[in-house]
Amino acid sequence: MVELFWHAILGSLKLSIKLILIIVPLMVIYEFLQSSKTFKKILDTLHFLLKPLGFSKHASVSMLAGIFLGVTYGSGVLLAQSEKNILTKMDIALTAVYLSMCHAVIEDTLVFVAVGGNGFYILGTRIVIATVVTFMFYRYFKGKLDKA
Repeated sequence: MVELFWHAILGSLKLSIKLILIIVPLMVIYEFLQSSKTFKKILDTLHFLLKPLGFSKHASVSMLAGIFLGVTYGSGVLLAQSEKNILTKMDIALTAVYLSMCHAVIEDTLVFVAVGGNGFYILGTRIVIATVVTFMFYRYFKGKLDKA
């Protein structure tokens, strides 16, 4: 029984270290990129990809944060932007729909790969499903949400 307990403790510590080694560098990289010209280019590219789904250019920041750092961080950026009235109701809804299904794609994928998952299947499935559902949401609510 004691041996099982120590095995669980050691397994938890190993997983915690793997998580720290994945999450902390990603957050540091994001903080450095945020004030660079590269960040602006990334946002422009992301907007080009998100525009067919109904996103405005302003929504790219919260989407970038949510996609790469997680739903909590992305929603924090989303709340800050919505309080400043930068985003439309459609931007907020589309971001919430997409990030609810596809957030922290690098972090989560690396975590699942670290425990034996196939990163390509995990990442591909999440992106495709989130994109299709967000597009359907946009098509259904286009013109209706911002009037409310």
